[in-house]
Amino acid sequence: MILKEVLDKTITFFKQKNFETPRLDAELLIASGLGLERIQLYLKYDQPLKDPELEKLRELVKRRTLGEPIAYILGHKEFYKSTFKVNSSVLIPRPETESLVEITNDLIEKKIKEDVASGTENKISILDLGSGSGCIAVSIAKENEDVAVYAVEKSPEAFLVLQENVTLNECKNIKTINQDAENEKEVIAESVSEFDFIVSNPPYIDIEDVEVDAAVKKFEPNEALFAAEKGFYFIDSWIQKYSPYLKPGGIFIFEMGYKQGDILLKKYSDKKIFSEIKVFKDLSGKDRFFFLKKMI
Repeated sequence: MILKEVLDKTITFFKQKNFETPRLDAELLIASGLGLERIQLYLKYDQPLKDPELEKLRELVKRRTLGEPIAYILGHKEFYKSTFKVNSSVLIPRPETESLVEITNDLIEKKIKEDVASGTENKISILDLGSGSGCIAVSIAKENEDVAVYAVEKSPEAFLVLQENVTLNECKNIKTINQDAENEKEVIAESVSEFDFIVSNPPYIDIEDVEVDAAVKKFEPNEALFAAEKGFYFIDSWIQKYSPYLKPGGIFIFEMGYKQGDILLKKYSDKKIFSEIKVFKDLSGKDRFFFLKKMI
């Protein structure tokens, strides 16, 4: 059987399974299985495939058919401007989370300009809570080499992935901390006493949420997805625990569920320690990020 036949049959099979991106899925899996770049598939259309190659491709197709995400099968995922190793111990980086990185980078740039204008010497420090694969911490660190980034992850398995991605992306300005973010005193003991920015994509899905994709629930780490108290537990807990460690004028930015914005705005509107509270939207126009600025 030649490569073109395998590719065409796989695309047709994935279409019958109602996959959202059947051609892309087929191209990525077959290219990976054969050790090729995607473009090479169309340059080697007539290449005969050996039995061991076909068997390997069948196994990859089977895994995808059972619902396993492409990123886990391939072992990596593109995010922002970098490539990240991923496995089932970490969430797969989502495109919407890239906006959290962009918002933070813009705020860092603004902060640096303000410090220069005022003659303030300040080593900007950033804390990433529940870092997982490290996609947020690494993306911020690579864009801002003069800032100090602290990435906190409690899962031993996820922490190994975080460390791999820091090394893979050659980030010299990140310190990784294997601690439960709930133990804020332990986190602070390994980092700095105050931060300019605290960012996080915490677990924020209500345990009873029926909109969660079945494959997500089956394959991605549930402890990184779901939170008690209607999905608000970690956002509320980490705001409470880490507010004392945010510098005056410092900023929290949390990713959140698209239905949680109004509730969070109402909940924190009367908190006297914050001078500014707002919600940012993602690229699809949905409420996605909760912003709080500590009073100076």
